[in-house]
Amino acid sequence: MAVHPDYQGNGIAKRLLQKICEFADEAGQDVYLESTTAGLSLYKKGGFEVLGELSMLQWLDAEYTLNSMLRKPKSLAT
Repeated sequence: MAVHPDYQGNGIAKRLLQKICEFADEAGQDVYLESTTAGLSLYKKGGFEVLGELSMLQWLDAEYTLNSMLRKPKSLAT
């Protein structure tokens, strides 16, 4: 998921993630994703746990890390 830089900071990614998680909860489904370091905070706040991390690229003192993450469905109140 990505939000155009002109619209970042307005809660768009958070609202999209909440809706995806609502659908998953209703279906009783896990949600798996892969995130860059920049997205970790958003996804952790959304209930995702890091399963592992993979360093994808190291070039000119820069590193690109990919994090695999999982969120289990939340119980729905009846």
